[in-house]
This record gives sequence, structure tokens and C-alpha cells, in this order.
Amino acid sequence: MTGHEHPAPGTLLQLDAALERMLAGVEGLSAEEVSIDDAPGRVLAEDVRARDTLPPWDDSAMDGYAVRSADVAVVPSDLRIIGESIAGGPYAGKVGAGEAARIFTGASVPHGADAVVIQEDTERDGDAVLVKEAAKAGAFVRPAGLDFRTGDVGIAAGRVLGARDIGLAAAMNHPWLRVRRRPRVAWFA
Repeated sequence: MTGHEHPAPGTLLQLDAALERMLAGVEGLSAEEVSIDDAPGRVLAEDVRARDTLPPWDDSAMDGYAVRSADVAVVPSDLRIIGESIAGGPYAGKVGAGEAARIFTGASVPHGADAVVIQEDTERDGDAVLVKEAAKAGAFVRPAGLDFRTGDVGIAAGRVLGARDIGLAAAMNHPWLRVRRRPRVAWFA
């Protein structure tokens, strides 16, 4: 039985066929836009796509020094400190051979650097730093787009929104979400 045929009198329908019949004429509720504060528990009406890339650039996962891994493949290694990268914006300088930049968690990794040596594995002396542990390319670097890239679908339509979804929507730069209207139900005796 395909679900469209009528069963013989006294024959029970399979659950799938009964649900298909019951829902055949039902349409989804229209959508409305609500603040993310009012969205928990609501059903998402359209996909939520990232408006930005996060992180927007390669950034440091730890406090330490941005270096070229080739310069710290053999340790100990003395490097000249050329500047400082702090969280909040891209670093303007470039790390060259024999150089390092002081870097803080969340700060952009300078051009030329491909690794971060954590501060516990170094000793600073004025404008020089002694690196005591080798670092491979990518060490303690969060690549651009690790969390999501512009246009990525973070939350699919049809999902009942929870606290985690609201946090993700906010991170994806969506203060408003399109959700299904709440049904109005009335009972008659």
C-alpha cells in the first residue's frame, strides 16, 4: 500500500502511511523575525549563514612569540624581537629570518610567521628571546576560518533553537532570526 490508497475496511494503516495522510494537507506556519533573545525554543525558518569568517585571520592560541618554524627547528635559538601583536586587529609587520614578534592569545599571527612558541618555552632578554623548545609549522596557531567562514550554514532551518544555537547565531553576527510563528490552539468542550 502506498499510503494514497484506502485500506480495506477493518485494516489498520501502517504508522508511516497514517502520518502521511494526516499531514498531507498541513502547511508550515509563516515566519516572523525575532530578536535572538526571544528565539530560544522557536523553530528556525531559514538557514543561518555566517556573515563573517571566524577567526578572521590566523591567530594565536597562546601567549608567546610568533616565529618562523624553520628558525626554531634546532634549539636553543636566539631571535630578535621586532614588535608585538595584541588581540583586536591584524599585525602590520612581517617576521623575517631570525626574528620573532611577541604575541598574545587571540592576536593575529604576523606575516612570515607560521608558529607560536609559548612563553614558558622562552627566556626574554631586552629585544632578544631565547627559544628553548622547537615548534613545528602551525603550532599554537588557529587558522582563519577555523570556527566558520562567510556563507557557511551554522544552523539549519527546522531546528528548535537552544542556548548553543543562540550563541552560535550571535557569533555569526545575527542579532535577529527568522523563526516559525507560534501556533495558536483553542479547545472547545
